[in-house]
Amino acid sequence: MTNHRTQRGFTLIELMLVVAITAMVMTVVAVGFQALLGAREAVNSLGDSTEAGPRILTMVERDLLGLWHHDVKGNKVLIGRNYDIAGNDADRIDFLTTTDAVGPVLDGQGQPRQPSICEVGYWIRENKEIPGLLELWRREDPMVDDNLLTGGTFQLVHDRLKSFNVTYFETLGHDAEPLVDWDSSKTDALPRRIKIEFTLERKLANRNEVSQAEIQDFEASTKRYTREVVFDRRIPDILKAGIAMVPVFPGKPADAGGGGGGPGGAGGQSGGGGPGQGRGPGGDGGRGGPGGIVPGQRGGNTRQPGQGQQGRNPGGQRGGQGAPPGGEFRPPGGNNPPININELLRGSGGGNPFGGRGGGR
Repeated sequence: MTNHRTQRGFTLIELMLVVAITAMVMTVVAVGFQALLGAREAVNSLGDSTEAGPRILTMVERDLLGLWHHDVKGNKVLIGRNYDIAGNDADRIDFLTTTDAVGPVLDGQGQPRQPSICEVGYWIRENKEIPGLLELWRREDPMVDDNLLTGGTFQLVHDRLKSFNVTYFETLGHDAEPLVDWDSSKTDALPRRIKIEFTLERKLANRNEVSQAEIQDFEASTKRYTREVVFDRRIPDILKAGIAMVPVFPGKPADAGGGGGGPGGAGGQSGGGGPGQGRGPGGDGGRGGPGGIVPGQRGGNTRQPGQGQQGRNPGGQRGGQGAPPGGEFRPPGGNNPPININELLRGSGGGNPFGGRGGGR
């Protein structure tokens, strides 16, 4: 007797049920995953808008506190200009600072160097993608030259500003007169304090919206940030002649013979004492002039001809510090050709969004 084994498969209804259950499970998983991604995006956006303000203020303050003011031709140290875009404050500020450059440059031997003095500027332009908003850009030029407003590369700092205002004050206190422009090459002075103000707009992703109507939460859609950078009390007058000059080694004296040392010239050295004992006739060096000091050496009586030490007057006063020939600061590296550091900058990749060499208006 032969037994026939029957094989039974899934019916069409069973297959349809399996497909339907699988689809429902996948839908629930997809919705949950989408909600998780949306929450993550909202948290990131909220964190960005909350942290961006203090971060920008800290960056601007760091650059300003590193203001370089020694031996700059024409005192072109700080230039602030008052601008507006569509009725919103869009000020610009350019200055020399000792903040290290973002990326290194190559010297004459092809070795990477990190310049310690740069031209830095904060510029504003209109946001092309979001009408009504502004973009804040940081300009950096490690190749310091006679023009403080041109050259360099740009990096985007923030793209959702409503305004950017810079105010300058000659003194401290509430009664100090606010100034909207500053040019150190014309005033031969620096401000006592600088006030930085800007307004950021939060991204739409972290505004609470119910039925297309925005509701208020712990923060408004815009937030204003303010910080005042106060300089040392000696800074305002430091650009005056003879105050902020870098000492240099004086040249070889014209006459190293005996006799009393003559008064040192501006930026030069005091005359050398004679070859005698230094206390006898023709021994003491004369009083150092404005710039007769040699860095690292102690002032006093000259013992040997041609030493170039500073002279001393009976009151023990030291001569001032001398300026380099020409009074012009030149960065290390000599006449190195400018190089392109676009790839080393963040944000914009080093391009110039303002057009031209520097985009100055």
